[in-house]
Amino acid sequence: MNRLIEPVLIKRLNTWRSVALLGARQVGKSYALQQMLHTHPGTLFSLDDPNERQEAARDPLRYVEQRYRKGRYLVIDEAARVPEIFSAVKILVDRHDPKPTGICLANSGNYLRLRNIKESLAGRVSLVSMYSLSWQELASSSRRPGLVSLFASGHAPLRIPRPASLTQLNRQREERLLWGGMPAPALQPEPESRILWARDYVRTYILPLVVEQFHIRESLAFEQAARSIMLCSGRFFNANQLASSVGVSQPTLQHYAHILQAMMVVQFVPVFFRNLNKRLVKQPKVYVMDPLLLNQSLDSFSFHRAINTHEIGRLYEVFVFAELQKTIANYGLFAETFTWRTQDQAEVDIVISAPKGLLPFEVTWSQRPTKRDASGLLAFLDDHPDAKHGYIIYPGQTVQRITPHITALPDWWLFGSDAPI
Repeated sequence: MNRLIEPVLIKRLNTWRSVALLGARQVGKSYALQQMLHTHPGTLFSLDDPNERQEAARDPLRYVEQRYRKGRYLVIDEAARVPEIFSAVKILVDRHDPKPTGICLANSGNYLRLRNIKESLAGRVSLVSMYSLSWQELASSSRRPGLVSLFASGHAPLRIPRPASLTQLNRQREERLLWGGMPAPALQPEPESRILWARDYVRTYILPLVVEQFHIRESLAFEQAARSIMLCSGRFFNANQLASSVGVSQPTLQHYAHILQAMMVVQFVPVFFRNLNKRLVKQPKVYVMDPLLLNQSLDSFSFHRAINTHEIGRLYEVFVFAELQKTIANYGLFAETFTWRTQDQAEVDIVISAPKGLLPFEVTWSQRPTKRDASGLLAFLDDHPDAKHGYIIYPGQTVQRITPHITALPDWWLFGSDAPI
């Protein structure tokens, strides 16, 4: 399976001096890079290999120089395992300034947020974020996502073609809500294997890098904090309250939260702030970047249980948020993501600042969205006259006009996941 991010990555490599491919562990970065090099000239070296890591650490500049070939891509996977490699790449990039070098540095997480690495490649690197498999990728759909059209035109169509198979769409949506898009569990047919993978994810894939890169000694406390933070997905983040429940100090919990965000396991979404006269909440909203990890934290892998425990709405919002980020990344769209909530409890789940303007989204699990679902959107539009329209994302079949300025959009259309007949 070729990943949708590949054309974006190739374009950046051909236009920027260097590129960093960033993503959480196990989202498929190495596989995507190997697939890219099957059809494009270049070589991949992984610093996960102890021999490669030892040689790179001994003389980083020599290591890069020996492997660099003009006209061929040079991919260094898990580059942060030898932080000095970034300074070596800077020297090589500056030698070829302003031409693209074709160098791609791949990292498990956004390690470029770390000061020494960020300073080394400031202004010399284009960041490409990669997430787990999208609904569109897993559905093998070639349909252009409606979100791409929405970014291009600034408005949604009044009508869309009906899906090829509503039954198949519903089944796929249920699969993604339960099992997410991490390649290993998503492509594994046995539920027991999927559950085991999810339960081991933090301990097996996250904790070793946390110990190595961030020098965390209290591994048990970190695991407990990670689960608690993921349990907050789709909610506003109260660090003081969470620190008390976990049994760590507030600064320690904030540090753990920063690590999880740096590793792209969770994302903290700030409140959109433009109206100085409006009193807004200050806390960010937190989302785990794959629904499977929320289900693991809830210790629930049943669609019916999610409905019966009234968690389905939050789970659906986490799913929609992740799919929005995947579609934005996979199609090279330029956007910033926010949330919005006033002290009076008026709320919009997701606000995207795009080149054509603001796109406020409310997410609802209801098959029949109403004006009541649009109350937060109407308040947002009233406070932000430059935002001309608001949207409700829902698991339905058709575009529905709720009010003259609020439209309900089917999730499958927005994410281009209509299954082929």
